[in-house]
Amino acid sequence: MKYISIYFYNLKAYLIASMSYRMDFFIGLISSLIEQIVYLIFLNVLFANIKEIAGFNYGQMLFIYGMATIGRSVHLIFFDNLWMFGSRYIRKGEFERLLIMPINPLFQLICERVQLQGFGTTLIGAIATYQAYHLLGLHWNIFHLLLFVFICICIGLLYAAIQLGPTALAFWIVESFPITMGIFSLNQMAQYPIKIYPTFIQLILIFVFPYAFTSFFQLFIF
Repeated sequence: MKYISIYFYNLKAYLIASMSYRMDFFIGLISSLIEQIVYLIFLNVLFANIKEIAGFNYGQMLFIYGMATIGRSVHLIFFDNLWMFGSRYIRKGEFERLLIMPINPLFQLICERVQLQGFGTTLIGAIATYQAYHLLGLHWNIFHLLLFVFICICIGLLYAAIQLGPTALAFWIVESFPITMGIFSLNQMAQYPIKIYPTFIQLILIFVFPYAFTSFFQLFIF
């Protein structure tokens, strides 16, 4: 309960600060929406010329994209401050401030920033999933819906867990952002069926940086 109250206190403080720069918020939100819409346009153009990719049709690809996007938005909203760890908390010495606080330093690091633009990404992912739901002729009950929400939250946590490893390199190299971004960019490969990649790449996406579990395998649950 203590951690929940602390989180909402930090959230309130961050929202007040963010509203001081409303234009920045709206520009970030619009750019996030444009990025996702461009990919959806690409997907539509692609499947206007081909019927399937590695045995996956348009509806299945849209479902993979929708689930991965919602999960990524969970990561974006709640764990965005991890990107600042090297440049702000290590280079500028702010990590010492977290260490003297009577709460978990990682928790404090996470809750000091909330990326509100992620809600736009959530909306696009939800729309894509809704469209895929009808294209695939799915029939969900309340259990399936709750399971879907739970899986999306787990996907967001998985994104954060994968990011924590390279982020922690900042303790030795200070600026770990380039390495973290390089590894994180592999998640884009998980937006497609991993069957299209060589075995070596598949093993990396399953066992080393398990982005395959952020979208591909979940398709078989539903």
